[in-house]
Amino acid sequence: MSNGRRSPGIFRVLAVLLLVGPLGFAGWYFYQRKPADPPPARGDDLDVVCTGRVDAPGTVISLEPSAAGRVVEVCVDEGAAVSDGQPILKLDDAVARNRFQQADAAVKAATVDRDKAKLDAERMPDQLKAREALVAAAGEQVTAAKKNLEARKGLDAVSKLGAAELAALEAQVRYLEELKKAEDLQLADLKKLNPQLLVDAADARLMAAKADRDLAQKAVDECVVKAPAAGRILRLAVTKGGVLVPGGFTPAVVFAPAGKLLLRAEVDQEFLGRVKVGQAVTAEDDSRPDSPKWTGRVRSIAAWVAQKRSLILDPGEINDVRTVEGVVELDSEDGLVIGQRMRVRIKMK
Repeated sequence: MSNGRRSPGIFRVLAVLLLVGPLGFAGWYFYQRKPADPPPARGDDLDVVCTGRVDAPGTVISLEPSAAGRVVEVCVDEGAAVSDGQPILKLDDAVARNRFQQADAAVKAATVDRDKAKLDAERMPDQLKAREALVAAAGEQVTAAKKNLEARKGLDAVSKLGAAELAALEAQVRYLEELKKAEDLQLADLKKLNPQLLVDAADARLMAAKADRDLAQKAVDECVVKAPAAGRILRLAVTKGGVLVPGGFTPAVVFAPAGKLLLRAEVDQEFLGRVKVGQAVTAEDDSRPDSPKWTGRVRSIAAWVAQKRSLILDPGEINDVRTVEGVVELDSEDGLVIGQRMRVRIKMK
């Protein structure tokens, strides 16, 4: 029978476990097998991945008239290919043509004034000669009148010179002297005139009239919105009878110049030093899980860091990131359209 005392063997076992357990765990921790080194990074893990957009070679532009007007004709359809200078739409040009006619009439009047000024300048030497002849004739008349007065006084002994006759002869002399002074003044004023100044002023008025006519002609010409180069009409936000106002929220015509499409990659600033001209590129549609892949090479890198070229707030896209634009020349543009958002991978190797 047990006498109620616990066997000392149990305490010995516990003491051994308390001493051996920590030593065993430490040995296992320090001498366990070291894990293998992680595998080296793959080349594609170093590639630069970013977004981008398909664009026209000269970038898409908006076309609008320079002045407000009512549309009288839409000459092309949306999506049509156009040649350089081809009319796209026409505005009512009645007011512009009337202003051109007024400006043209002003040019004709200014031309007449200029021709008259030139004619007056050509006549000036003859007018001076005629005025000088009149001055000389007036002087001769004064001399003759004075001689006549003196001669009549010399005949006083033969024929008595009356007071009335004497007053008349003296008045004649004074009249001719005043006439001579008037001719001298007119000659002096005529010599002060510079006919070339009048010609220059007429030329300036004619030049201003021609400038007004050119502006009026430009207003007439701009009533027709033309293609600035060969390309394609991407969008028409206009119809016959509508009123166009320049600077509106929606452009009247969205135009893309002709040429091979390119890809504008939006490279984040952190990858600025890793992207070089000539690097290989693969791209796929950012929204299609089954998208095909397009290949190409980096043609150029922008020399400045800025916001993305497109500030359209697309869902899920961050627009306030500072990026560097890289232009990618694609090997093929089959299946691509302008404005298509792409996922771009720039190969490091």
